[in-house]
Amino acid sequence: MKEKLLEKLKKLEYSSLYPLFFTVVFILILIQYSFFSLDAIFYDLWIRFDFIPKSSQEVVIVVMDEESDQFLGETYPYTYASHHRLIEKVIADAPKGMGYLVPLEVEPESVVEQRYVSEIRQLVQNFQRTQKGFFRFGTKFEMMFGEVLPVDELRSLGYSTAFLFQDTQVFSRDGVIRRASLNISGEDSFHLWIANKWRESQGRERREANSFLGSIYNAEADATFAMFKYRHSPLEEGNYQVIPYHRVVTGNYSEGFFKDKLVLVGARYISNGDDFALTPFNKDEARSSKLAVHANIIEAMANGSTVIPVPDFLTQTLSVLIAVILSFFISKVQPTKGLLITITLMLGTFAFGYLAFIGFGLWFKLSHMILGIFVVYYIWVPFRAIEEYQTRYAIQEEAKLLKQVDNLKQNFISLMSHDLKTPVAKIAGIADILRIQYPNVPQQKELLDNIVQATKELNSFITSILDLTKIESQNLTLRKESKDINKVIESIVDKLRFEAEAQEMHIALDLAPLYPIQVDSVLMNRVMSNLIENAIKYAGRKKSISVKTWDDAQWVYIEIKDDGVGIKPDDITHIFDKFYRVKNDSTHAIKGSGLGLYLVKYFIELHSGTIAAESQLGVGTTFTIKLKNE
Repeated sequence: MKEKLLEKLKKLEYSSLYPLFFTVVFILILIQYSFFSLDAIFYDLWIRFDFIPKSSQEVVIVVMDEESDQFLGETYPYTYASHHRLIEKVIADAPKGMGYLVPLEVEPESVVEQRYVSEIRQLVQNFQRTQKGFFRFGTKFEMMFGEVLPVDELRSLGYSTAFLFQDTQVFSRDGVIRRASLNISGEDSFHLWIANKWRESQGRERREANSFLGSIYNAEADATFAMFKYRHSPLEEGNYQVIPYHRVVTGNYSEGFFKDKLVLVGARYISNGDDFALTPFNKDEARSSKLAVHANIIEAMANGSTVIPVPDFLTQTLSVLIAVILSFFISKVQPTKGLLITITLMLGTFAFGYLAFIGFGLWFKLSHMILGIFVVYYIWVPFRAIEEYQTRYAIQEEAKLLKQVDNLKQNFISLMSHDLKTPVAKIAGIADILRIQYPNVPQQKELLDNIVQATKELNSFITSILDLTKIESQNLTLRKESKDINKVIESIVDKLRFEAEAQEMHIALDLAPLYPIQVDSVLMNRVMSNLIENAIKYAGRKKSISVKTWDDAQWVYIEIKDDGVGIKPDDITHIFDKFYRVKNDSTHAIKGSGLGLYLVKYFIELHSGTIAAESQLGVGTTFTIKLKNE
C-alpha cells in the first residue's frame, strides 16, 4: 500500500500544484486583515436596496426650525409656555405616545414659567393615566457635562438616553449611523423604551435588549448594541408625516392628525449641523435629519428589524472554499472561460450576500470573498496563459513536423507511383508483343494473358494511389465541361459489357432524357466505371445490373442497382472509408485496393453532389448519386 502511494506521489506533477499553493497562501494572508471600508460599502448598498415593507405612516415628527423661530418670535429651545401649548394640543388629539427630544434642562426664571412646568407635568400624567398613553424624554450625552437631564420637576415623567451611535471608532470609522444602542448600564435606551411601549399599545409583547438577533454587549461601554435596518430613507421626509412646531402650537392642522400616532418632537435647524447625520443613504454630507434617524431606529426596534453579523471564521472559511473551487475550475478550462466563471462566481457571491441580508437579516462580510476571487483569478490566469502558450507552441511544432512528414510521404508516393507506371507499361507492352507476334503454345498464352491482366490491375492500383495523393495534397482540380451523363454511362457500359457477358450478367439501361450538366468528364468516367465494374465483380454470376437516370429542377439522379449477394449492415457504413474492403468468402479472391469507393465519394462531393448506398443480404445493393442540375 505504501509503495503504491509513493509511486503515485512520484508520478504527481508538482508544477501543476504551484498556483494552488500560492492561492491558499495568499488567501490565508488576506483573511488576517480586515477591510471594513469595503464591507461598509456592501452593507450600505444592501440597506439602501432592502425591500422592507413600509410602515403605515404611524409616526409624526414635529420639527423646531428657523421657520418656527420666526413665527413664534422665540429661540431654541423655546419657552415652557410654548411647550405647554404644543403638548396640550397633541394630547388633545389622542396619540399613542410622545417622544420628546428637546433638552428642557433650563430652570424656569419666573413664577409664570414655573407654573407652565407644573402644568406640563400634570398634562402628561393625566395623559398617561386616563388615555393610557406613554411619554418619554430623550436625553443626549455631552462629553464635557455628561447626560443632559430635564428640570427636576419633569424628570418624574421619565427619561432615557437617545444616543445615536456614529461609527467613528469601530468598523469603517466613517461616522455613518448603522448601529443602535439597546440599553446602557442596564437601562433601556430611549429607542427601545419607546418601541416597547408602542408594541404594548398594539397588544404585542415587550422585548429585552439581549433578545434582538445580532445584539452585542460591549463591556467597556456597559451597553448593548445592534445593527438595524432603515425602514425609510432619512433623506425623504415624505416617508414620515412632518409638521412644523408653530403649526401645532397654533392649531393649524386637521383634526385627528395625531390620533393613534407616535409623535416625536425635536430640532431640525438647517443652520445647525448637529441636527443632521451621515447614514447609508448619504455618506459624504450630513443631510439626514436626526429626527428621521430616531424614527427609523424606533421602528426597527418595534419590528425586530436588526441585522445578524455572520461570524468572521465562517466568512473566512467560505473565502478559502470559494478560492479552492474557483482554482479547480480555472485550472480545467481556457482563460476566456475562466474569466466568465470568475465573473459569474463574483456576481453569485453578491447575489448570495444580498438575498441573505434581505431575506434573513444575515450580513456576510463579502470583502474577503470578493478579494479572494480576484486573488485566485490573478494568480491562475498567468499560469493558465503560460500553459496554453506551451500547449499551443507544442501543437504548432507538431503540426509543422506532421506537415513535413506528410509532404515527404506525398512526394515519395507520387514519385514511386510515376516511376512504377513506366516499368508496368513496359511489362504490359512486352507481354502483348510476345502474345501477338510470336507463336505460343496454350500454356504460354495463358501465362502472358495473366501478365497483361496483372499489369492492368497494378496500373489501376497505381492510378488510385496517385488520385489519393492529389486529394491529400489538395492538388486535384475540376475541369468542368457541359456533358450528357447518359452518354458517359453508355460509354462505360459498352466498355464493360464484355466483362459482364463473361459473368453471364445482363446490364439494363433506363436512361431518361437529360440536359447536359457541368461535370469533369474524366472523374465522372472514373465514378461510373468503378460503380458498374464493382457490380460486375461482386454481384455474382448470372445476376442482373440496372442503371437508371432521371432528374428534377435541382438534381440529376443516377441509380446503379444489382440483385447480387448484398452487403452486411456492419460493412455498409464503412464501404466509403479509405482502404476498407468487405471481407467474406465471395470477395476474398477479388483483387482491389480499397480506394475505389472512397475516391468515388470524394469525386461526387467535389461536384457538390452526394452518394448513398443501400443493401440487403441476398437481395442486392443500390447506389444512388445526386448531381447538381446546372
